[in-house]
Amino acid sequence: MLPSVRIIPFSPGRRPTDEARHPGMGSSDAVAFLEGDYYLLLAISGAAGCELVVGGRVVVPAVFDEDGSLRETSLEQDRTYVVVLGDLPGTYAFETLFSQQLALEVRLTRDGTTVASDEGRLEVYDVARMGSLYERIVERLVKPDTARQAPGLSHAYHPWFPVLLIGAHKAELYTRALVGDIVHKRRHLADPGWLVRVGLHLELLTALGIVEAVKDDAGDLLSAEEREAFERSPAFAEIRSRVNVEGWRGVWALRQIVTRGLPRAGPVSALNLLAKRRATLEFLHVHHEDLQHAIELAGPNVEHAQETWHRVFRDAERAVLRQTPDAFPELADLPAEMRRFVLWHRQGQVGLRRVLRVPGPLPKLLGDQDGLFGSACNQYRASMNHVAVWARERGLMDHTGEEAVPRAVSLFEAHVNQPSRVALLQRRDGYDSDHLEVGAELPAGYEPPLKVLAELLGATAPFSILSAEEIALLARTARPQLFGPLERIIVQGPQGDSLFAVVDGTVEVFLRRADGTDVPLGTRQDTVLGEMGLLTGAPRSATVRALDGALVYEVGRRQLQPLLAARPELFEALQAGMVARLQTQASFLERYDAARCVTAFTRRFAKSSSA
Repeated sequence: MLPSVRIIPFSPGRRPTDEARHPGMGSSDAVAFLEGDYYLLLAISGAAGCELVVGGRVVVPAVFDEDGSLRETSLEQDRTYVVVLGDLPGTYAFETLFSQQLALEVRLTRDGTTVASDEGRLEVYDVARMGSLYERIVERLVKPDTARQAPGLSHAYHPWFPVLLIGAHKAELYTRALVGDIVHKRRHLADPGWLVRVGLHLELLTALGIVEAVKDDAGDLLSAEEREAFERSPAFAEIRSRVNVEGWRGVWALRQIVTRGLPRAGPVSALNLLAKRRATLEFLHVHHEDLQHAIELAGPNVEHAQETWHRVFRDAERAVLRQTPDAFPELADLPAEMRRFVLWHRQGQVGLRRVLRVPGPLPKLLGDQDGLFGSACNQYRASMNHVAVWARERGLMDHTGEEAVPRAVSLFEAHVNQPSRVALLQRRDGYDSDHLEVGAELPAGYEPPLKVLAELLGATAPFSILSAEEIALLARTARPQLFGPLERIIVQGPQGDSLFAVVDGTVEVFLRRADGTDVPLGTRQDTVLGEMGLLTGAPRSATVRALDGALVYEVGRRQLQPLLAARPELFEALQAGMVARLQTQASFLERYDAARCVTAFTRRFAKSSSA
């Protein structure tokens, strides 16, 4: 056998460490941070006596033990090997957008001669530098502007302060999630690299838009070297063409601190709350126009953007709920009942108005509109939904249902209306607390006993013919995944190589028509889904999403193929189930041909059995 080496590419939702307990389901990292290691997975065969060269250096390959630890080994067997790379080269500064695109060359050599090779690319980011431009705006713009308007006053009273404080904390939270996924190989985001690109481009567009908008009033916030790079470097060409200077000039005009007037709120007028509200809403409006451009620059993410959007939205809510008291120090000087009104009032909710009986002029000025918590969370949700529709029309994102971020995924709505859901949402995002506490370490994730999965598989018609030992083997190699409310498990269209067993929770199934409308096929519990894609390699024929959250186990083709070869009756049962499901789908979309799919299945199975 001739030697061969192949880089196993990144697959959304999978991590290199999946290879330890779920052979065939690991994938290389797509992106790396300077502070962590990069895992490269290689499929190597026929390499006995060869050396492995990565990036021009001879490296010792490793393999995963079942407990997830790495063990160095030789290239004697045909299998998947792991290479851990650290100390990645390159310059990571403003001039390079805090990132580098590195080319990867992997070679097998024998007696100094290359006998097999493969190439790939790696995105590398200096995560420690991300957010530094936002910090510069606070230190060199907001603080000096506060001193000019009201010497001696804390910059916390500046109308720009709330959105900058809350936005910085939101970015800190989703960056923590990115570090968990990219550095520690957790699985809270299907494609963390897309969110890194969106976040980085959003910071550059927003910060540089502000820099250009305030340059005449506040001076240049860029150094001479940064100014040269921004104006002349090809790396900034796409950003330069999208910077919204006029939009940010409009936001800069809303920076006036209201120091005079009644009622008072400490050193300023309580009307400063309204000034902050106006500035925040306009800031978010222009900021989310920048977000559209950031998505363009990050590239399309059609299959997994909706779930990422849910996570980013909930981190925004966490930031709002935690940082609002610090963002609005005026509240500390208001009477307790008025403070509750300003924070918690809900537009049109009579029951809450009965509880919050607040005399005085401020409630009249605010009117029947959401308080700070509700307005901030609703504004984030509305803006993110608007951006999602815009991106969907351009083929950059997609979502199932009318809204990309429905109310059902909101932490704030759960806290106010259905507290029992808070724990589920927290757990889905990797937080260890059932309460809305931020700053907790991300846990490894919840995995229930395998007995539950084995019982489900054994009770499901296609697998009920298997022995207890065969079921137990299948259950041990299945990969657990926890999905939050309305997160998609299967997306119609892409090809699949695995099936999914729903252990806990309810899922709903949709078929998408040619005109783009989603047709609901109902809900299911304790079921197996996706077997058609696994066995035929055909595109997924429907979209499946969790209703209120679901625990799902994924079974790959590599795990199931030996059972199919040894058990013809399992093939027949799966074929019958596939035909029945296609007939059901055909009644909704008159374009599915069950006979053709069965033919494709039979041909593919015959080919794989003869191989």
